[in-house]
Order: sequence, then C-alpha cells, then structure tokens
Amino acid sequence: NKSLQSWRDPLCLTLTATPEGLRVRQHPPSLSVIRGETATLSCHFKVESLKYGVQWFKSEHQLITNSSRQIVVAKNQTSSLVITNTTIQDSGWYYCEVNVLKKDPEWGNGTKLVVLGKKQIGGFRNEHAHNLLGPLRLGDVAMLICW
Repeated sequence: NKSLQSWRDPLCLTLTATPEGLRVRQHPPSLSVIRGETATLSCHFKVESLKYGVQWFKSEHQLITNSSRQIVVAKNQTSSLVITNTTIQDSGWYYCEVNVLKKDPEWGNGTKLVVLGKKQIGGFRNEHAHNLLGPLRLGDVAMLICW
C-alpha cells in the first residue's frame, strides 16, 4: 500500500505535498493549570505547500478566534493556542485543524485542558470545585489528577 508506505517512511513523507502525507500532532495530550494561569496548547504539522491554514476549535464545533485572552501564534509549522487568565469555563477538549490547498482538512488528536480552582482560603468555597468534587470542609485541599 503506497499511502501506508508514505506514512511510515520519513523520506517519502518529506517529499509528499499532498494531504495524505500530512500528519498533525497535538501536544500535550492533556494539561492541567490553576485558574488564572496561562495554558499553551501546541499543534505540529508537516506541509510542503505554502498554501495552508490552521484553525483551533473547542469540542470540535466552537471555532476559536483571537481575543484578549485567546491568541493563536503560528511559527515554523507549529500553531500554538495561548489562553491567558484561564477560567473554569476554559476546561474542555481543544482540536487544531490543518487545511492544505483547501482540500480535506486533517485534525489533531486533541488536547484536554483542565482548569483547577485555587486552594481554598478561610471560609471561601469555590462553586465550581464544589460541583466537581463534592462538598468541601473548611481547610480541605481539593486535588484532581488527570491522565
């Protein structure tokens, strides 16, 4: 199978300019940050054509556009989505889509972003942490482990 050979052989891959030779990889597979921190998600791809486009989506349907908190940075066939001042609502799956010469796009494997609430202080209790982890007692520290 020629397409399978192109996929496995790095030399063939570097010479291929068609979407079949395109491989899109996202890094990391999952990322956990504390609310208010910056999250950086990366998408790496290999294209020979200069005519390509990269878009980011949340949960495969919501197109992400540049805003005051969400910025897409592209350099050397890597696209990074930088989310500053993260909130609990930023949690979810993020996908990059690479489109070469307006043909069928190829999607990355996705990155799961988890935004954790800050450590509980005094009598303050985070509403979202309560919903995710159940009731918290004064002085409890909530920990969420993702893999």
